[in-house]
Amino acid sequence: MKKLLAGILSLGLVFGIGSSVWASNYNGDFQEMLPFMQQMHPDSSEDDLKAMYNTCHGND
Repeated sequence: MKKLLAGILSLGLVFGIGSSVWASNYNGDFQEMLPFMQQMHPDSSEDDLKAMYNTCHGND
C-alpha cells in the first residue's frame, strides 16, 4: 500500500513539474491565442485583446 501511494505521488510530481516546464517555455503568438481570448472575452475588440496580450506577454 505504501509503495502504491509513493508511486502515485511520484507520478503526480513528475507530471506537475513537466507541465510547469512546458508552460514556462510556451512561445505562442497573439494570432494563436486570439480564438481562445475571444472565447473568454466575447465583448472585447481585437485591439483590446491585443493590448491585454501585450500587457501579459510583452511586445515581442
